[in-house]
Amino acid sequence: MYQREHDRSTGSGQTARGRRNVHPVLALQRLIGNRGTTRVLARQKNKAQFQNSVKFGKVGPIEIKGGNVGEWVAKKTPDDLILTTTKGKHSDELKRMSESRERIEKLTVTSVVGENTILVITFSNARIKGYSAEGSDETEDWKVVDFDAVHRESTSIGKARP
Repeated sequence: MYQREHDRSTGSGQTARGRRNVHPVLALQRLIGNRGTTRVLARQKNKAQFQNSVKFGKVGPIEIKGGNVGEWVAKKTPDDLILTTTKGKHSDELKRMSESRERIEKLTVTSVVGENTILVITFSNARIKGYSAEGSDETEDWKVVDFDAVHRESTSIGKARP
């Protein structure tokens, strides 16, 4: 029977075939291992999370710097949600919505309480009012008013810690 001989060396005109292109996460995993990859991915995932944030529509999360969020978290029910947030790409949209009477179907405030609890407060059918970004501050003030309903949802992981 006829047998072929295979020349596995590359000739002068040929280049060695490299590895296929692999996904960057797999390359990272091969380089630093499972545990290291898990740590890196966990850090990247939590990059845009804040102690207190607000989100509506395609806008957000926006970092909340002040206002009466603490009263809402403490289960008090003020008439309006008053916010001081960081200026950003969303600022023009906030100003436009404040000047119009447009309603937001759902506005969500997320707050980290303690070490292991996330509180999500959802305002339904709300309006933005009183937007101001005066001065050279990096913050803006605005209110959420005329909402139809408020829903609170608390999620805890593990046992409560003091």
